[in-house]
Amino acid sequence: MRPDPLRALEKLRNVFHQTSGREKRMQMERLARTQLRSAAEVERLHEILCFVRAYPDDARTLASASRLLRAFARRADLRRHADALENTGIAGTPIRFPFFWPTACWLARKWPRHLTLDRLDRAADRAIGKLFGVRSGFAVLDRIRPRGLSDAVCFIQLVERMPGGSFSHEAFYDAIEPVLELRAGEGTPNRTFAWHGTAAPGWQRAPLGGTRPDIESEIRRRPARVRRVAPREGTRVVELGRTTMATRSRDLDAFAYGDPTRVRIVEDTPGLSFALVGMIEERRKSHADTYGTLTLRNGVPVGYMELEVRGSHVEIAFNTFPTYRGAEAAQLFVRTLAMLRHVFGSRTFGIAPYQLGTGNREAIDSGAWWFYYKLGLRPRAAAARQLARRELKRSRADRLHRSSRSTLEALARWPLYYRYH
Repeated sequence: MRPDPLRALEKLRNVFHQTSGREKRMQMERLARTQLRSAAEVERLHEILCFVRAYPDDARTLASASRLLRAFARRADLRRHADALENTGIAGTPIRFPFFWPTACWLARKWPRHLTLDRLDRAADRAIGKLFGVRSGFAVLDRIRPRGLSDAVCFIQLVERMPGGSFSHEAFYDAIEPVLELRAGEGTPNRTFAWHGTAAPGWQRAPLGGTRPDIESEIRRRPARVRRVAPREGTRVVELGRTTMATRSRDLDAFAYGDPTRVRIVEDTPGLSFALVGMIEERRKSHADTYGTLTLRNGVPVGYMELEVRGSHVEIAFNTFPTYRGAEAAQLFVRTLAMLRHVFGSRTFGIAPYQLGTGNREAIDSGAWWFYYKLGLRPRAAAARQLARRELKRSRADRLHRSSRSTLEALARWPLYYRYH
């Protein structure tokens, strides 16, 4: 009996040696002809192809993964399980989410025929109905919208025509918070095709992870190139940021209000780039300059950041997407610090409590506080330093000791900092 090609390809995920590319291509060729049995298997294949696309062994392996991804929406098993794969962001599947105002406007402008209101959203139905003094807002929209105009686009246009500016429109719309459904169609946002060509590709020759990077020496190592992009390319980068969020049921103001004229690409080590997106003037903060940032691996967004730059200090909200976790998070983070040092002249770097676990279960589950601490970031609060020393003493006495959830929640109350000298 031949081994399961999907399981075989997953086992090869972090295997890199002289023949690993050929082995991956062999399994991908089998999977191109294999009908998968469940939605879960289809999603597993998609994620491993995205990973291989971001971390290819060589040019032929990159081409194979790219070819399978380009054809993914045409797979019979994908079409069969498309409804079950809602909100995965895979090409050919629908997205259902209460997008914030700027994202809703973007979707209505770009894909009006594919955007509708979720008719199961009774709260929005009642809230829109109150505006007209009736019970069902959806029924009113159906009566007043022109033929061919969807209910979602009709409602968004009504809000746009209201008195006031973008801030009042946003507050009004987000108070109702209607759930939108974006049906799959030609060119609609998806993760499958989300990438941006930057520098020459980088091939992965050795297993990912390995030794912990030295933060001080990494910060000294300059990125290869920093370039401001023309508005046309800037528009593509801003839309990639919006797509990256929308296909993961998220929103980020720095992308939603991104300014195509304030985009920079930082080409770092081979295959690694950062796309920095500044915000439009009316949405900038008076005390800090906010940037949305995509971490690109061979053009594929493997994570995102929100950066608040205040003089020589920067607050970092650092995120790696689940598909790419366990690969090189520590290396990506220290290269982020190097990028910030050489682009903005930053010397102090901070991680806020939310990123460490305050009100963020995912950060607690992943042990985020210790991830940053082991790289060299430290709390300034005496109580936090004392608690950390106690935990380290326990770990030295017992290798199997792991900080309890309550301890991690206590540690996460204090931000962590690093100062580059």
